[in-house]
Amino acid sequence: MSQSLSRVVLDTVVYVQALISGRGASAGCVERLKAGRFVVLLSNALLAEMRDVPLRPELTRKYPHLTPQRVEGFVNEIESLALSIPVPASAFSLTRDPKDEPLIDLAVAGDADYLVTWNERHLTYLMKQDTAEGRDFCARFPKLRIVSPPDFLKLVDAPRVTP
Repeated sequence: MSQSLSRVVLDTVVYVQALISGRGASAGCVERLKAGRFVVLLSNALLAEMRDVPLRPELTRKYPHLTPQRVEGFVNEIESLALSIPVPASAFSLTRDPKDEPLIDLAVAGDADYLVTWNERHLTYLMKQDTAEGRDFCARFPKLRIVSPPDFLKLVDAPRVTP
């Protein structure tokens, strides 16, 4: 009996880092996606960020291989592998950084198991029970885990236990 694949939201920075280096934990997440190890969720807002962020002048000056053609090809490939939820409903008010709310909204709307991010300051803290906001988040969304790319790779690469 096979387990169903995890549903995952990857933060924009994960995609950008994978585009920049092709190595490291972010690239490992994209490699696992391409290998069919999980289902990735995308929204219109996340797609727009994926197209915009890597082409910002401060990045293209430092990484000249970030061309519009390369970025568009990468985004199109990811989009072809994704489950799209174009405009997810608002699910949680993120007081520390409202700009990250669309990621949580997408994760909740898509019944995600994981939101993968490097953003400890504004997202992974929600997994801690030492703040009212963290306790509320974990109580409302007990299935969703917010993890770093290295931690996600450990989870996705762990041997699956079958009954």
